[in-house]
Amino acid sequence: MRKLFNRLRDLKKDLRGNVLIITALGSASLVGAAGLGVDTVQWFLWKRELQQAADSGALAGAYNLYSGNAWSDDAKAEVNRNFTDTVTFERVVNPPQAGAFTGDTGAIEVLISHTRTLPFSSLFLSSGATIRTRAVATAVAAGQPCVIGLATDGIGIDVFGNASVDLDCPVASNSPEGVSVDVGGTGFLDTNLIMSVGGIDYGSGNIPADAAIVPYGLPVSDPLDDRAMTIPSGSCNHNNFGVTPSQNVTINPGRYCGGMDLKGTVTLNPGVYIIDKGSFKVNSSATVVGDGVTIILTGDTASNVADIQINGSAELDLSAPTAAEAAASPFNNSDWSGVLFYQSKLGDGIQNTINGGADINLDGIIYMPTGELTYNGNAAQSAQCLLMITERVNFGGTNDIANNCNDEIDDALTNAFVIRVVE
Repeated sequence: MRKLFNRLRDLKKDLRGNVLIITALGSASLVGAAGLGVDTVQWFLWKRELQQAADSGALAGAYNLYSGNAWSDDAKAEVNRNFTDTVTFERVVNPPQAGAFTGDTGAIEVLISHTRTLPFSSLFLSSGATIRTRAVATAVAAGQPCVIGLATDGIGIDVFGNASVDLDCPVASNSPEGVSVDVGGTGFLDTNLIMSVGGIDYGSGNIPADAAIVPYGLPVSDPLDDRAMTIPSGSCNHNNFGVTPSQNVTINPGRYCGGMDLKGTVTLNPGVYIIDKGSFKVNSSATVVGDGVTIILTGDTASNVADIQINGSAELDLSAPTAAEAAASPFNNSDWSGVLFYQSKLGDGIQNTINGGADINLDGIIYMPTGELTYNGNAAQSAQCLLMITERVNFGGTNDIANNCNDEIDDALTNAFVIRVVE
C-alpha cells in the first residue's frame, strides 16, 4: 500500500501525466458531444420530414372530404409520397379524436410514427428512437369574394392591358386551368385576396405585395344558385323600344321585346324590366336613372338571350331593389332583392360590355352565371356597391369598386374556403 501511495503522489507531481489524463477525458467528452449533436440534427430533420408528410396527408384528406370524395386512401398515399421510409399509421380519422377540433366532422386528423436507429445513441440504446407527429386539416373561411368567375374552363378573371382595378374585396375563379386568373401587361389588381381552382398568372408589379394568393384551391359556390329566380313568361309590353337624344321620358316595368336603345334621358320607375332578346343599350349621349330596379336579360334560345351594351360617357345611376321592394313587385319574390342585372342561364357565353364613365354608378349584383362581362372603367368612375357573379369577368381601364353594400346585399355574399393545417 505504501508503494501505491507513493506512486500516486509521484503521479500527482508529474505535469505531463495530468495533461494526458485531462486530454483523454476531454477528448471523450468532445466525441460524445459531437455524436450527440449529430444525432440531434438528424432527429430534428427526421421530425421535420415526418411532420411535412403528416401535414400533406391531412391536407389531401381534408380536400377530398370537402369535395365529397373518398379521403382515407388519398391521405395515406400523400403521407407515403412525402416520406421516404415506411411509416406507422396510428390514426387517420374523421372527425379528430384529440385536440381543439375533436368531433369536428369537417376536419381530418393524421397521427403517424416512425422508428429509426441514430448513429451515436445506438451505442447505448437497444432499439431505435420513435418519433410521432400529428396534423389536423380542415376547410377555413378565407373571405367573401365580390367578384366571382364561375367558368369551369379557360380564364375566369382577366385584367388586361393597362387596367387598374381597385377592389375592396377578394376575387375568385372556379376554372381549373393553368391560368385561371390572369393579371397581365401593365395591369394592376388591387385586392387583399386572389383565389382560384387553377393557376394565377401575375408579375411582381401586377398585385399588391401583401395580397394573399391561393392558387389550386377550392371552388367558390354560386351564392345565388339556390334562389328561386324564375323568369315569368308573358306578352310584350313594348317592341324595339327606343328613346331619341331629344327625349326625356319616364318608363314603367314590363317586358321589352327586342331590347332597349336609350339615347335620351330616361327615368326607370321601381320594378322589374324584362329585356326579351336584343340589348339593353345605353348610348354615350344618354342619361338613365332608376332606384329599386331589376333588369332581366332573357330570350328563347341560347344564342338570342339579351345582353348589355353600355357605352362610355353615358350617365347611368341604377340601384337594385331591397327585399321589401322585391316582395312588393309583380314577382312577389324577395329572392330578387339586391339583383340589378340578371342574365338568363339559358344563354351560352353571351358577351356583355360596360364601358364606364365618370357618371356611371351601379349599385347591386350583376348576376350572369353563363355570360361574360367586360367592365371597362374610367379614372373618375367609382362604384360603392357592385358585386359581379358571372361566368367570366374581364377588367379594362380604371375601376374603383368598393364593397359598401347594405346588409341585404352583403347577405348574398358567400364565404370562400381554403384547406389549411390547423393543428
